[in-house]
Amino acid sequence: MAAYLAAAGSSLAAMAFRFTSGEKFAAVEADMARRTEQLERLRVVALELVDRDSAAYDRVTASYKSPKVSEAEKQARSAGIQAALTEAMAVPRETMSVAVQALRLCAEGSAAINPNLASDCATASWCLWGAVESAFLNVRINAAGIKDAGLVGRTLDDCRRMQAEARTLAEGTRSAIERHLA
Repeated sequence: MAAYLAAAGSSLAAMAFRFTSGEKFAAVEADMARRTEQLERLRVVALELVDRDSAAYDRVTASYKSPKVSEAEKQARSAGIQAALTEAMAVPRETMSVAVQALRLCAEGSAAINPNLASDCATASWCLWGAVESAFLNVRINAAGIKDAGLVGRTLDDCRRMQAEARTLAEGTRSAIERHLA
């Protein structure tokens, strides 16, 4: 779901920026067009992450179903679970990164957005913030089963940094949008 939220937020922000154009917005139109292109690229990546996340989950499930009768099977199963969990942690971490990149674009453009699309920009930022929060939960769930403490620590630290940045960006966007609605 996190990657879907990132795709939806990116798409909605792109739409809002696309309609911040014309004579009235000539001073910001080129910047809005650049942001729109970047958001469209991020939307495509987010949709790919939807499929990758599903595949990673399937690999985790399959790994837990692996045979564990002999010692060799137990070792292979354990190694398979660790590899699958590591991938299942990496995909939502990447989703967080995509959502934060899109949130940066929202924050950059929110002050100059066409006021008629301010609510769309705000909604996009909340979708993206929700994507970050949801993806971080998935990272944490998968991290709990990973034995490589160094990898888990680095990943969680990186994700906490992205979470904090996302919160700041979403709040900044909301403040800019509130000025449009006042």
